[in-house]
Amino acid sequence: MQTLEGKAFILTGGGGAIAGAIASSFTQAGARLALVDAHEGTIQQRAQELGGRAFVANLTHYPDAEMLIRQVKAQMGRVDGLVHTVGGFAYAPIKDTDPSLYDRMFDLNMRTLFYMTRAIIPELLGQKDGFIAGISAAAAWNGAGPGVALYAAAKAAVATYLRSLDAELAGTAVRVAIVYPMGAVDTPANRKEMPDADPMAWVDPGEIAESLVYAASRSPRGRVMELQIFPPR
Repeated sequence: MQTLEGKAFILTGGGGAIAGAIASSFTQAGARLALVDAHEGTIQQRAQELGGRAFVANLTHYPDAEMLIRQVKAQMGRVDGLVHTVGGFAYAPIKDTDPSLYDRMFDLNMRTLFYMTRAIIPELLGQKDGFIAGISAAAAWNGAGPGVALYAAAKAAVATYLRSLDAELAGTAVRVAIVYPMGAVDTPANRKEMPDADPMAWVDPGEIAESLVYAASRSPRGRVMELQIFPPR
């Protein structure tokens, strides 16, 4: 087991509901956070409340991802890991899907992940330690997402990419983790989208957060790579 005390983690999508739970759990575990979002207003207050720092970046542009790593290291002194929560979701049966949705799903879910990991890997390898995590989906684990095919395909790409990254990092102390929420997550957006559903039957974002803290705390001799987070039975 490794301590997170004093370590600096980049949390992308830092203004989101799931990211809020992750930020709280990592802060309680002693980590320092660089909260990243495309819009400053969504992260400034959260960063202030948690004693972290806020950074604005458009992670669909690789130069922004490179600049972000430099800024975080300059302001926080080090970079120990990445928890990537940027993503997008859309209901869209294939026969009704606007072709432009392809770019949106893969840009948000996969391109941002590639850019951020590509930018941070040299830093983590240089210090011979680190942690990278991304969020996939139940549809990717199950291998099918009827009604959400492009989303499912993008999240499957996320999982395959991270597994491949893990294999490439063999022999190093840089760990990789993939989280699969195996059902709807209890967020304000989902409550608004599904007002008649019982949110107590959904995945608690706090459980996703605690699972990531657990994964980040493992040593190279006890890595935890793929975590399914289930809702109540």
